[in-house]
Amino acid sequence: MTYLLLVLATFATSIISGVLSMAGGMILMGVFGFFLSVPAAMVLHGIAQTFSNGSRVWLYRRHIKWRVLGYYSIGAFAVLGLFATLTFVPSIGLVFILIGCFPFLALTLPTTINLDMERGPVSFFSGIIVTTAQMLAGASGPVLDIFYVKSEMSKEAILGTKAVTQTLGHILKLIYYAIIMTIASDLIPVWVIPSVVAAAILGNYCASLLVTRMSDHQFKKIGRYVIRFICVIYIGKGIAELI
Repeated sequence: MTYLLLVLATFATSIISGVLSMAGGMILMGVFGFFLSVPAAMVLHGIAQTFSNGSRVWLYRRHIKWRVLGYYSIGAFAVLGLFATLTFVPSIGLVFILIGCFPFLALTLPTTINLDMERGPVSFFSGIIVTTAQMLAGASGPVLDIFYVKSEMSKEAILGTKAVTQTLGHILKLIYYAIIMTIASDLIPVWVIPSVVAAAILGNYCASLLVTRMSDHQFKKIGRYVIRFICVIYIGKGIAELI
């Protein structure tokens, strides 16, 4: 029953991510964190989000801004190398607190800072920050959103370009925690993996039908309110786990 709930959560959060390009992965990581160990949650979340974002890459492939991805990848692989050296696994309390705090980072940044993802140095810095967030908290969408706040991209370009960066990050996270989970013999039933993959892809397809009904302004505004409400819940859960 628990794993069936996780499959349904994957479907629902894939729709959220597919419509808003945010929040879904963060919500899903929180759900997985409630029921699984940290390595198992990271691996299953990595699988779900790799296929969820990967299917979004295909859906919006004509709108992707490929020029920003080279610098981003360099930063992302540097973080993987660091974590592979340290073999660090965060506690579940820390995971929840980080998930909850990340979206509020955008509120603390001065408005004069131009974190435009289409600039090479900013893209490289984003690769470091976002991949670190994925390794520590499992979800990094709210952090990545900071680098699109001042972007002039359309909603389709944002969906496609973010999907590429997120897919790469989840693959790196999946590789790292799969090795740790295998060593700890903390395995997931085989049937769960294809079920989660199918749910992620189906959710994104359903979301793509809804995106066409939204304006660019609605797309960039709605998610902010949804994500802040959820963040408060996760921060409270994280504090409760640490006490």
